[in-house]
Amino acid sequence: MNFNTALFLFLFLPFFLIAYFIAQPRWRPVVGILASVIFYAWGSAVNLVFIAALIVANYWLARLFTSRFSKWILPLGLLVNVGALVFFKLFTAYQYTLFFGLDRFFPARLISLLDSLTFPLGLSFISFQLISYLLDVHKKATPPEKNFIAFAFYVLMFPKLLVGPIVRYRSIAEQLPSPAINSDQIANGIRRFLKGFAKKILIADVLGVTVDAVFGLPTSALTPAYAWIGLVGYALQIYFDFSGYTDMAIGLAAMMGFRFIENFDLPYLAQSIGDFWRRWHISLSTWFRDYVFFPLERKRVPVIGQSLNVLIVFLLTGLWHGVTINFVAWGLLHGFFIVLENLFLNRWLQKSFQPIRHLYALIIILFTWLIFRSPSLEYTVDFLRALGGMVQTPVPLSFHDTSPLPFIEPSFILALIAGLAFALPFGIRFQSDEKRPFAQTLVGDILLIALFILSVGMMAVNGFVPGIYEGF
Repeated sequence: MNFNTALFLFLFLPFFLIAYFIAQPRWRPVVGILASVIFYAWGSAVNLVFIAALIVANYWLARLFTSRFSKWILPLGLLVNVGALVFFKLFTAYQYTLFFGLDRFFPARLISLLDSLTFPLGLSFISFQLISYLLDVHKKATPPEKNFIAFAFYVLMFPKLLVGPIVRYRSIAEQLPSPAINSDQIANGIRRFLKGFAKKILIADVLGVTVDAVFGLPTSALTPAYAWIGLVGYALQIYFDFSGYTDMAIGLAAMMGFRFIENFDLPYLAQSIGDFWRRWHISLSTWFRDYVFFPLERKRVPVIGQSLNVLIVFLLTGLWHGVTINFVAWGLLHGFFIVLENLFLNRWLQKSFQPIRHLYALIIILFTWLIFRSPSLEYTVDFLRALGGMVQTPVPLSFHDTSPLPFIEPSFILALIAGLAFALPFGIRFQSDEKRPFAQTLVGDILLIALFILSVGMMAVNGFVPGIYEGF
């Protein structure tokens, strides 16, 4: 199931909210678990069994930290959670390479089962949440959860299953056994959900049609104009797709009585790559900072220690997205520029004119998004040549092969303008949840309802478009 489907919007969500609101606070976790199980099982009932096993394993591992086997619990927990994530990342990336020839050694039924496996929904986010939970319990930063229902509710809570954010147990532990809700929280949650829905449908999905067409062309057929349209369009598409889903998740959580971490802070206003990572996917960057970088820093290697630790963190960040050379290169390049900034570049940037700092960051971000989006590094190099007009003579293709190109539809232009506007300072007012006068609130709510109706109409015409980060 997905947030941007009619099934979720007009059947699942209304029935869930009615049941959740009328339930006594102590029964709301049970309602939430049942709804999350339905939400998860709708896409993959088999993978739900695997996630349930992870929940049970981590619940008991945390409880065993006080036993005589405590010194083995953390390594075992890390092995279980990291091992599960690594296995499925490798499996989805290199399935046929990993299991080629196994039919000679294992029963056909087992091979058939392996062939049917898919990457479990939300495993990247669930694994990191469970790892942080075990580490926090081990460090005595939080006590182990004794209420299994509350723990299962934390892990399975459906708003954060698709694309996060990565919510740490201790940030919502007090609310888990008996969530309290109020009308203001519900109203703000609805507003936040509608904003995210509009960002996903009206900006990200509209941009995606042309972006996919550009990146679907052979680079020999790309003109500089199309290449730049595709690259800038993708930078906006991935931001509004991911932040739109995050807004929907935060809004749904607010309706349920929870406050999730903010995951974005206008990242394209960044004036360095370090600044970008303080604004982009905040729950992931702070997770790596607290659970990987800081522990590495405590045992820093002399001279090159901090730089090496930064590169390790961003290597892992790339691998978290996928076990491919492009994701590794994307992560290491971000780490490389942060190392340069820490060594000397920040001193120069601080003295330079603000637009220069902003331009520097945007060039690096756009270049790394190209690597992120490209199917291979060879394609990245050829696309760069197209951006600079170094493709000798673009080879014209039929409209059947380039549709909707060579035409740039008005909807794409409107989405591009809206994306640029809301990715820049103007978007601060759009995203603000501060108290406003009644008349201003009323006008804003009417606008959100209008955008929702328009989004539903657009969704009905274009069909379901999955989120970019759902695959990670």
